[in-house]
Parts: sequence; structure tokens; C-alpha cells
Amino acid sequence: MEGEFSSESSPTFQKGQHAADRWSSRLILVFDSGWKGPVKTFQMNQPDSISELNLNATILMLWMLRTFWIFTCASMGVVKLRVAICGGGIAGLAHACALARYPDVSVNIYESTDKFSPFGAGIGVWPRAWNVLCALGLGEDMAKITSGSPSSSPVQSFSFRKSDQPSGFTFGNMFSRGPLLTFHRAQFQEVLVQHLPPSCRIHHSKRLKSYSQGRLGYPIRLLFEDGTYATCDVLVGADGIKSAVRNCLLQDQTEIARESGRPTDEQKTLTCKDHVSWAGSIAYRALIPVERLKEDCDQGLLVLPMTPTMYVGTDVHMVVYPVSKGQEVNLALFHFRPELQGMPFHGPWSKGVDESELFDVAHFESWEPEVQRWLKVRLPFVILHQTLNVRLQRTAAARTRELEQDKPSRSVPYYDICDPRTTLNTVQQALKIYDKFRRPWTQDASAKAMANGRYFTLHYDGFDFVHADAAAVVQKLHELSDVMIDEWKWCWTTTVEDSLKAALSQLQYA
Repeated sequence: MEGEFSSESSPTFQKGQHAADRWSSRLILVFDSGWKGPVKTFQMNQPDSISELNLNATILMLWMLRTFWIFTCASMGVVKLRVAICGGGIAGLAHACALARYPDVSVNIYESTDKFSPFGAGIGVWPRAWNVLCALGLGEDMAKITSGSPSSSPVQSFSFRKSDQPSGFTFGNMFSRGPLLTFHRAQFQEVLVQHLPPSCRIHHSKRLKSYSQGRLGYPIRLLFEDGTYATCDVLVGADGIKSAVRNCLLQDQTEIARESGRPTDEQKTLTCKDHVSWAGSIAYRALIPVERLKEDCDQGLLVLPMTPTMYVGTDVHMVVYPVSKGQEVNLALFHFRPELQGMPFHGPWSKGVDESELFDVAHFESWEPEVQRWLKVRLPFVILHQTLNVRLQRTAAARTRELEQDKPSRSVPYYDICDPRTTLNTVQQALKIYDKFRRPWTQDASAKAMANGRYFTLHYDGFDFVHADAAAVVQKLHELSDVMIDEWKWCWTTTVEDSLKAALSQLQYA
């Protein structure tokens, strides 16, 4: 909601000035009712000369009218900001759940697929992110579909095994304050969709092609691949690896860099088409119905994991944990190829593959029998994913970062956007504050996730885990376990509120 005084005979008055024109025969108070709304004008005849007292009284009356109009707009559901979210994945939907709680913020989600898929692998949520889900009002329904029990007590959340040898052994157990809660991704996504209010619209088969901005930065015009378009005031890019939002943003930044004469190297970096580099890691994911494991379990060949288990080996590691209230087991196998790290990747980011391809990843015949049994289970479907540096999806850490950005009222971005002081004219300042505090922290968390990805495949401190003697290997593994746990601690020892006060103190605009 924006209020301003203007005068036909005094063009020197600027937008936002609150003063009366002594020389004009009319005072005009203009309120912009939001987006595409009518401009409301209140006109009052005034004598050519008025006293200071009358002037103050007039201004007071105008402010009373302004206040009346603001409350009228609020009661009528007038929108102050239109937010468009490109991408209906976990991050996009959680973002929408947060913003949609505010009646003066309009939310539209544009999803490229024609419907949400019931397929998907398992995901994990750490206590830091779980607190965000509870703040969104999702805790009760999420607890119904998780395979764990939410708590804040110290629990064992991971077990690390050295498995690329005939006799594997556990070299570390990770304890956290609160468990790693595991979910089937499709069920998790369904709960998010169910909690969206009717006012939040989801538009399927809408793949963003590009966007353009008005002279003041708004409105933002969205152009989709099907030739249709939409407008918004704030655009959120949650459209994945091949993000059209990111590509357009970098194109805009390239033009700004060129016009401002910034270094040529910086311009070349921005104009590079390969904004995403390959982390050199390939992930194979599958969900196994528990009934397919019954025979092996009855014979003692397999033990269903009560907590997530990490089987590590040179260049390869595998994660196993239950999902869907224990009805399925998520299996994720990662193959790290360090020689390809940082290289551009031109193939498909994900595709279905035959389960036999898993045995080509490593010489699993020399691994411990437990790992071999997991890989010999008849898998219903295997999805291959390329792991990328733009947002490294390592275990649950990336999911934690996505979810915690969507906490309403108690986290920086949404407090900023939904704060009564945030309007169309000040939202850019609010987002700059968010970026100032959030981006460095996220980059640090991503660096830790990338480091753990290397550690899980025994790339640590230049140590040769293959040829070193057994005692030295055990000692180094215990050291590695401590390092991996330390890189993960932020998921349960920190909260979103840690930097909240400092960020909110910068919301000084009126």
C-alpha cells in the first residue's frame, strides 16, 4: 500500500512527501491500491491562503483518510505483493506454504510438469529443518509419514562402516540432538501441497523461458515456453539445475557489468553458458519394498536398519535408511570421480537405469557381504542423478537449507517480505538484507556438504586407505569420523534464529 500527496500546480513535490500545497486550490491524496488496482483520489477544495493550524489539521485529516483506506484495503484482501515461484519441488512448495499464510501476499507457483509425480527417492530432515516445518504448521502431518519419531533428545542418527573389504566394520556412530527424520519424497511433497490455501494457485505445464523487468524493477513479466505470460512483483527461482531464472538473472548482471565497466574477466564469468559445473559424482537411487527383503532378513543375511547406515569405500559410498513409515527402504549409491570434478556436463541430469548397472560402479564382489546383499535385491526402479556444484545434494543437508529458508515470521526473508513495512517500493531492500545474511552462510554450508561428499568416498587428507597398514587405517577412520560429524553439527546445533536479530535490526525503512 503506498500513499502520496501530489499537487497539480506544484510539480516539485516528490513521491512519499507528506505536505500540503498552500498555493493550490486543491489537495489531492493518491493511494495506489496495490497491483492493477484502481488509484483512489480524495479531493478537497481549499482557500488560497490557509493558516499553519489549518494546514496541520488538513494533513491530519488526510492521514486519517489514509489510515481508513489502508484498513479498508486490508479487510477487502487487497494484495501488496505478488510473488511468483518457478518450480514446484520441495523448496518451491515450502516457500509457498510460508508466504501463503499472509493474506496481503499473492502466491502463484509455476511448475513445468503436467502433474506432481508419485515417484521419488527418500529424503532426510535434520532437527534444524524440522523446527521450520513445525513453524509452518506442518509438523503434525509430517510426523504421520516419517519413519522416525521427532524429539529433541540425543539419539544415534548415523552409523559409518568401512565396507570395501570382505570383513567390514563400524568405525563411527553419529549422535545428534534430535533424529534424522526420513521421508518418501512424494509423500513429503503431497503434505506441502495439502497445506497450501486455495488462494495459492499451482499452474502446471508452465516452463519459464525468460523474464523481463520494468524500469523500476517491477513489474516482472514472465514468458513461458508455451507463449503465455504472467506478471509479478517478486520472482523466486526454485526451478532446479537448468534454472531459467538463474540464467536470466546472470544475463541481466552481465549487462549491468558491461555498462558499469566492471572487469572483463567478471563479464566473461557471467556470460558463461555453463553456469553449473559437475561435482564429479553420480548418484543411483532406488526404493525397495520391505516385503522384498523378508527372505533375506529371515535368513539373517540382511538386517533392516533402524537408523541410517553409511557404507563407505574408495570412490564409492552407499546410504540405506527406512522411509514410508518403515514400509520401504531407500538405497542411494554414490560414485565419485575426482578427475571429472568441475567439468561441464552435457548429458541428462537424471534418467532411469537398469539395476545391473550398479555392479559396474565398483568391484563389489570384494566388498562385505552385507553390501552385496543390498545390491542383489530386485530393485523396482533405479534413478541415476548427476551431482552438481550449483547446489550439492548431499544427504539431508541440502534439504535442511531449502526448508529453513521458508520459515514464516521467524526467519529473515519471510519476515522481511511480510513485514508491514515492506511494500513494493521497499521489497528490494528487504531482499538485499536477506542476501547479505543468508548467502555467505549457505555457501559455507554447501562447502561443508561438498567436503563430506569427498570424505564419504575416503578422499581425506591425502591418506591412502587402500595400501596403508590396518592400524593406520583404523586410526585415520576414527579421525575422519570426527571430522564428518563436525561438518554436520550445524544441522542440529544451530537454529534459523541465530542471525535473525542482526538482520531484522536493519529493517529501518518505514
